[in-house]
Amino acid sequence: MIGVVFALIGTLIIPVAVMAALEPSLYKSAPKVKNYRGFVVYNGLGIVWFVWLAAFWIGVQLLVVLNLELPFWVEYLKPLSIVLAGACAFGLFDDWAGDRQVTGFTGHLRALLRGRITTGGLKFLGIGFLSLFLAISLYFDGAGSILKVVLVTCIVALGANMMNLFDLRPGRAGKMYLLGLVFAFICIIFGGMLPEFDWLGLVALALAALGPLVAVWRFDLRERGMLGDAGANPLGVFLGFLFASSLPLWALAIVTVVLGVINLLSERISFTKIIASNKLLSALDELGRAKNTQQAIFNDQEVGR
Repeated sequence: MIGVVFALIGTLIIPVAVMAALEPSLYKSAPKVKNYRGFVVYNGLGIVWFVWLAAFWIGVQLLVVLNLELPFWVEYLKPLSIVLAGACAFGLFDDWAGDRQVTGFTGHLRALLRGRITTGGLKFLGIGFLSLFLAISLYFDGAGSILKVVLVTCIVALGANMMNLFDLRPGRAGKMYLLGLVFAFICIIFGGMLPEFDWLGLVALALAALGPLVAVWRFDLRERGMLGDAGANPLGVFLGFLFASSLPLWALAIVTVVLGVINLLSERISFTKIIASNKLLSALDELGRAKNTQQAIFNDQEVGR
């Protein structure tokens, strides 16, 4: 029960309260970009992950000071926190200082091969190496574990980039994250991890996973701000970690191939057009999204500041 209370307060209520108080400042001062409708919105909702991480670690230290045993879900997420922080930091740097003339995985890779590291390339490399170190620290125990280390690295890193591909419309990345969480928890329950978690542990983990999304979703859907790389990449990291830690080796291989194909296809096809061409997908995509055509509050001179 202590774990559930910790998750409810530390990883859900506190991020929601902090972002509600912080959002007016972001709305006024964060760098601005134009969204798909030409409205000028701020790019800064991803900061929620730093808020979430700070609350998480304060809660951990409080439990230690009170000499209380750390719940299993906390021990489970502790190794992930450094990757979440790194994904948010690299993403925020790319959001606020990125070179928009170079886009896509292949574009950043070509720049890297020419000896130039773009902010997007730095993000790919940074999240990739952090994912590798996470996989090594958790799963490496000799030559026989190398394949699992490689697959886990790919799933976490590719998951981060994939979620960024869906952050092209208000709320879309969040909905994909929710769908991914459903499948991830099914994998946890039927993948042999339930004895370690128990049902209260699963509830606490679900609250922790939902915290950052709940804290910013209304601002995203109302087209006030956007997640950006700083918000979308950690969503993918979180999902990738849940899948990577609960699936057998053969399933990890399948997930890696699927994520790789999705990332490569994004270079050639538009997921937005695919969604728009299907009535059900389009309805789900637009669910909760603002329908008005109000003019942007900020003028064009403010874009990108």
